[in-house]
Amino acid sequence: MIKRLQEKVGKLLREKKVALVIGYEMAGDGISTTPCFIEREDEVERLVWNEHCVYNLSRYLIETRELASSPSPKIGVVAKGCDVKSIIGLIQENQIKRDEVVIIGMECEGQFDVEGERQFKVEGLKLKDKDKDKDKEGKLLEKCKACEVHIPKVYDLLIKDDRNSGAPEPQSPEVNAYAQVEELEGKSQEERWQYWKKEFARCIKCYACRQVCPLCFCPQCIADQTLPQWISPSPSLKGNTTWNIVRAFHLAGRCIDCGECERACPMKIPLRKINKKLGKEIKEMFDYEAGLDSEAKPPLADFKLEDPEEFIR
Repeated sequence: MIKRLQEKVGKLLREKKVALVIGYEMAGDGISTTPCFIEREDEVERLVWNEHCVYNLSRYLIETRELASSPSPKIGVVAKGCDVKSIIGLIQENQIKRDEVVIIGMECEGQFDVEGERQFKVEGLKLKDKDKDKDKEGKLLEKCKACEVHIPKVYDLLIKDDRNSGAPEPQSPEVNAYAQVEELEGKSQEERWQYWKKEFARCIKCYACRQVCPLCFCPQCIADQTLPQWISPSPSLKGNTTWNIVRAFHLAGRCIDCGECERACPMKIPLRKINKKLGKEIKEMFDYEAGLDSEAKPPLADFKLEDPEEFIR
């Protein structure tokens, strides 16, 4: 897949069909990957693809539009199935145009926790072959266990794993995507409040969750406004709770569950749980899932006479 990725990107650049390509390259630790920006054909050997390409590269599409100029006004982006869902979200919200982006879709069987593998390398441990699959299963990212888009739904170029040639498309996973949400729903209101009170108390207001989110693109965030000041900039339970809940509501019907917010959080706050809860409510109320149809309008940005109105008293 890496060789074909490099060949296709080289051809796109050689034929001047894109101004640059956003992809992945190996990081300095020799295990994880980091985003890279390829502008010349002789740079394509930097591109890699493996089980640690966790970053959602669609985060860079808005910023890189300014770098694309005639005669190649398009940006190429290497994208997993979940990344493509956020690209669809950006198209829906008129942040990018479909004809401005060349999507290089990558078949993805799941991404793995690089911290666990790095720990094995640091400690000089080696797994026996018979234990490798079991170990990898344990390191598979939580979001990937219930993934239904191993192959992107939208793409211009698609690179698949030859090992899966002739194999049937992956079926919907048996894992309940809302298991953790339902576990919390089973608790009392007071228990839920105590749970989130404890989690939000650890927030240090670094805003890493916002910075890494592909759908947080406001020119000025409500958290940065000072006249008036809606959210206290210093960490406190009140301000932390306000920030995290406001951000979650801003993503209601838009979050595609790429998990980047939770991965980037230095305090390991389970942010996916609150986003998944709102995603579950949107699905039940409006039968809508974010990132599947670029022609559809997110339910909270649209109005229909038949919309449920249970919240009206």
